[in-house]
Amino acid sequence: MNIAILGIKKIPAVAGADRVVEKLLENFSSENHYWIYVRADGASSALNRENIHLIPIRAPKGKHIGSFFFFLSCSLHCLFRGSYDLAHIHNSDFGIFTLLVRLKPGVPVLGTFHGDPYVRQKWGRFARIFLKMSERFFVEFTNRLTSVSKFKSIGRGLLKRAEIDYVPNGIDRFDEPYASKLPDEISGLADYLLFACGRLDETKGLHHLLSAHERLDFASKLLIIGDFGHDPGYSDTINRRIAADHRIVAYRDLLPRAQLMRVLSECKLFIFPSEYEAMSMLLLEAISCKAPVICSAISANLEVVGEDYSYAYPPTSDEILTDKLQQALREAHWDEITSRLYERCTTEFSWSNIATTYENKYSEMTAFR
Repeated sequence: MNIAILGIKKIPAVAGADRVVEKLLENFSSENHYWIYVRADGASSALNRENIHLIPIRAPKGKHIGSFFFFLSCSLHCLFRGSYDLAHIHNSDFGIFTLLVRLKPGVPVLGTFHGDPYVRQKWGRFARIFLKMSERFFVEFTNRLTSVSKFKSIGRGLLKRAEIDYVPNGIDRFDEPYASKLPDEISGLADYLLFACGRLDETKGLHHLLSAHERLDFASKLLIIGDFGHDPGYSDTINRRIAADHRIVAYRDLLPRAQLMRVLSECKLFIFPSEYEAMSMLLLEAISCKAPVICSAISANLEVVGEDYSYAYPPTSDEILTDKLQQALREAHWDEITSRLYERCTTEFSWSNIATTYENKYSEMTAFR
């Protein structure tokens, strides 16, 4: 089969759904050919497999207009120039363009939710309305739907009832240390606490961690990594708090995966205080590095670490997070805790099994065309 993959932006990936697609491509069998639409400024042949083909699409930069024209160009290329047996669209913000892909005769469309983008605080009122409308199109014009979260629900008023299959994200087995050279700003740090994210906004919960960190009895360094460019108002608030605390080191950009994995594998604690996630690749990758993890007890995180994980805490509770940090810094059994969590996740969230699940869906959807 020839399968088009749309809705992501970069390969090699640095975060989010792009990273999920990259891992699926690494684990798919060689039986199918995959045609992946990516931005021309974010394309590389790093996967190096004969059945993986990147289609670079030129589009203007910009959070709103850039994404709009990129997705429009992808869908038009797919409709008029591509020769495919199936299209797999990742992310509901592609939604309004799903209709164009669906117009391609004889090509069923699989859609995958990677969360609810309209809950992110970085979006204004108009953008949220647009994203909710996009979700409506996504539901209506796909043939089947999956979600990386068990807890995805479809709002009322959609044109059809939608059944959503749960297909989680996966985890790699980590056996060898990452030796990638780190940027000068963070090279040489040791015994640091780590917060990392892709695009920083209020739902990532960094302000809760900063409040908890201020109360710590330990003089521990806190390393913050993430793209500060997507919610300027929130980022300005965070930057003022960072400037007032000499114990904090901030790297305000995304790290390539090898560097990020090294930072994760060398941290003293990884703190993940998100107020909202679907199923975080970053949390899974921290666990794959056997980093000691403290995380908010939102449903998506508990799905990963387990309901009984002792270092999950009520989201938005700065005082309890402080207590968990104090407890974690005194913990004498981290090797046992991280190994147990690693084994749980590598068993339940195997990329090879997840890739097989998707390949089976592709076969089912094309069997009776």
